[in-house]
Amino acid sequence: MENGLFLIGLVIAVFALYRVVSRRLASPEATVRGLLRRYHDFERTGLPEQESLLRVLTSRSHWKNLPHGFLAEIVARLQSKENVIRFVSLAEGYGFDRKDFPAIAKKKNLEAAMREVACLLGNFGDGLQKENRFKEAEFVQKLAFGLQPDQYFTELPLAVTYYKMERYADAVPLFKKGLARLEKLANGANPMEKASLPFDGSKSAANLKELRGGYQEMYAACVKGASLGES
Repeated sequence: MENGLFLIGLVIAVFALYRVVSRRLASPEATVRGLLRRYHDFERTGLPEQESLLRVLTSRSHWKNLPHGFLAEIVARLQSKENVIRFVSLAEGYGFDRKDFPAIAKKKNLEAAMREVACLLGNFGDGLQKENRFKEAEFVQKLAFGLQPDQYFTELPLAVTYYKMERYADAVPLFKKGLARLEKLANGANPMEKASLPFDGSKSAANLKELRGGYQEMYAACVKGASLGES
């Protein structure tokens, strides 16, 4: 009887330990440590940063089957090892590398593929923003911005996050640029661009002007807040 109870207790303890170890192995911190170790392995061979980062991606299970051009474009646009490692950690943590990237990576137009990845991150960041998880939203939205730095759909959401964090000086230039692009789109200055957008492209000019109105109110508040902060 005692042996049976001991065996049951041992099984429970081993199972609990397995769960703890599994969580630690799968944690973002563990992923980042593993990525950095792999990066430094390649770096020590004399490879430049961009090539070392590309080798890191092609050595991981769900990334190595993605087209080389797609991976190279991500590395080139995110530029630094910090941004690439953050991107990979986020993608693996939420399954984007398994569920979303294989289909996106098949696009022959790399610009369209990068836009779709940026929108995927942008939508995810928007959800975090709505949950008032502003630091996490900023983290994701900055990655989206890195992939598509000159688009209103990456500039304005990040500006809103800064507005809600009361970082008005950071929000002002993003609002200024993003609103100029949105105004051009709302006025129909470039219908080809409007038709090609992954989201908002199907909205009418009236919808876009309404959207612009909400951003303009926040922009005005940021300009005022930034000026008060300087005085």
